[in-house]
Amino acid sequence: MSIAAIGYLRIAATDTNAWMTFGTDILGLMDAKREDAAGARFLRMDNHPFRFMVESAEQDGLLAAGLELRGRSEWLDLCDRLRAAGHALEDGPAAEAARRCVTAYVTVQDPCGNTLELYYGRRLDYAPLISPVGIKQFITGDEYTGDMGFGHAVLPTPDLDAAASFYTELLGLSVSDTLYPPMPEGAPETTILFMHADNPRQHSLALYNHPYGGGIVHMMVEVSSLDEVGRALERAKAGGYPILASLGRHVNDNMCSFYVVAPGGIAVEYGYDGLLVDWDTYTPTVSTEGDHWGHEYSFPG
Repeated sequence: MSIAAIGYLRIAATDTNAWMTFGTDILGLMDAKREDAAGARFLRMDNHPFRFMVESAEQDGLLAAGLELRGRSEWLDLCDRLRAAGHALEDGPAAEAARRCVTAYVTVQDPCGNTLELYYGRRLDYAPLISPVGIKQFITGDEYTGDMGFGHAVLPTPDLDAAASFYTELLGLSVSDTLYPPMPEGAPETTILFMHADNPRQHSLALYNHPYGGGIVHMMVEVSSLDEVGRALERAKAGGYPILASLGRHVNDNMCSFYVVAPGGIAVEYGYDGLLVDWDTYTPTVSTEGDHWGHEYSFPG
């Protein structure tokens, strides 16, 4: 398996101050206060220098997802495999690698146009998390599980077959669950393919078989208690942020969570109690229900 974890997201924001306020005051992330010549802002949640880079733009959405390789040899092997399969890779300049706090990276687009940054050698700074709302810990890994990434992201992939082949056969992710959610009468059939990286998190990336505005269906961060989820839900409601889905528990990854819409429209799942898996004994599942209970959706507009 090639990909170790989903390491970071680069987020385009028409109002970076609003996104940072949301990230710190609602999600409880820490403003990393890093210097950046291009004016980007950074949010951290653990000993990584940042997990989310928020960049000023004329349109809101996802710029790129950073996927981590364990080392240089794995990274070079993956680059060779992608080039041999006909994918164009753009080498990341040294200055841009330094902005991302990585040793080296390349940029590639998946078959549906989603931008990925494949990197190795994240430069950790080990500064403690000081959450402005008192969150003790975000679930990103430990000495037993290793780095599990910031959480997960769901990407729009209208050509699901091509995207699935790219992520599994070339990037080395593996399918953990295929969800065929119940849809209202007359709605198009929907498939969500959940994939895990080389860590115990039930999924690090998922593919959604329809177009979706902003280039991302949702992103997820996980905390260490249900109380933290409840307090975040109260903060979001008090702040007037749209609640996309009420509190509920998913079937496939056991996550107890709610969904809130960030400034600019990106949905954020805020969860607790996600499933950790021993992949040596796991059989991929097929689901026809998304939730054990809850998660009543209310789409803004």
